Amino acid sequence: MNSYFINPQLKKSSISLGMIMVIFIIGIFVLLNNHYSQLKEDYVHSFGGIVAKINEEDPELAKEVIPLLTTEISQEEATKGAEILREYGLSKDLENSLFPYINTTFKVNNQTFISIFIIMTLVLFIFNYYQHTYFYKRARKITSGAKNIVEGKYDTYIEEDQEGDFPKLTTAFNSMGKIIRNNLEELNKEKQFLVDLLSDISHQLKTPLSSMIVYNDILMEKELPRNKQLTFLGNNQKQLERMEWLIKSLLKLARLDVQAIKFEKENRSINRTIEEVIKSVDNKALEKHIPIHFSSKGEVLLEQDFYWVKEALINILVNSIQHSKKGEEVNIELIETPIYKRIIIEDHGTGISDEDLPNIFKRFYKAKTSKNSDSVGIGLALAKTIIEGHEGVIEAQSELGVGTKFIITFLQY
Repeated sequence: MNSYFINPQLKKSSISLGMIMVIFIIGIFVLLNNHYSQLKEDYVHSFGGIVAKINEEDPELAKEVIPLLTTEISQEEATKGAEILREYGLSKDLENSLFPYINTTFKVNNQTFISIFIIMTLVLFIFNYYQHTYFYKRARKITSGAKNIVEGKYDTYIEEDQEGDFPKLTTAFNSMGKIIRNNLEELNKEKQFLVDLLSDISHQLKTPLSSMIVYNDILMEKELPRNKQLTFLGNNQKQLERMEWLIKSLLKLARLDVQAIKFEKENRSINRTIEEVIKSVDNKALEKHIPIHFSSKGEVLLEQDFYWVKEALINILVNSIQHSKKGEEVNIELIETPIYKRIIIEDHGTGISDEDLPNIFKRFYKAKTSKNSDSVGIGLALAKTIIEGHEGVIEAQSELGVGTKFIITFLQY
């Protein structure tokens, strides 16, 4: 019952209906009072005429009769009186028209009751019409909105500034439309993502495939010495390895983008992860005679998926090695404070221009000044996705000709 009156519109309707019923009862009460007043008036007129006749004939008898008019009589007296009147043809079975005062009052009362009934019916009809108009109007708005959504107009919005069940239904409808719209946008994004992914794979595989085709044609069409054949086969092997790495990286990035990979995080030492990363890139560093220095004031624990964090750090560290000159060092520093845990990877290589710096984490982006032909611009994009999947933030600071610093931050809260 309480929930019924919580609805403002139903509460308003109930109050309006109650007021109508109160007015109707007051009208009936007034009508009955008028009826009783008319009865008394007719009573006085009727007996007044009789008393006047008696008074003309016998004033003394009139004085005896007048007090009896306002005195309650017994049932026995009433019965005797009725029998006497019946002898003269007067009874309750006579038509109303033979009783002048009663006939007039009867007609007036009938007309009044009919008038009240007609007025009451009109009022209730108008009230009912108003109520149905209110509800059906809102129902039609929701029906129209649903039709618009079916027709593909997903930006449909129904305005409602009142309270009650219908406004709640309208709000739920708007929320449903928003959810459908967001889901369709996500589907469109996924479609575009697949289109872009296929385009990226096609573009990135085009160059190594072209090189392999050329090398293969030369091997098939020309008589080459064994050492030349081995050179071309070695080049093909490099291109195959590059394609394999590229496809694997693209698939990893694609799975991360669509959240098909769930990180299996464990609270483990990030120091050991960094040490494993250094071991993984040791050969690349030795080729360029680049020493890697790692410093930390103590063991730092981090909620991490070891495999993926290692993958991210390897990509960043390889990038630093590739863009460093022979003999230059790369420094890794691990810091822990009450607020954050931070990994800093700093090289003293070629650096990145201010124009290129904002774009280095975009997939397949290569700096205009880059001289590394093997770089495809996917490693840093993959690293950024992995770090953000661990609630971390990565940023880069660089100065052309001085070096680059990658800062990875994981907040403690």
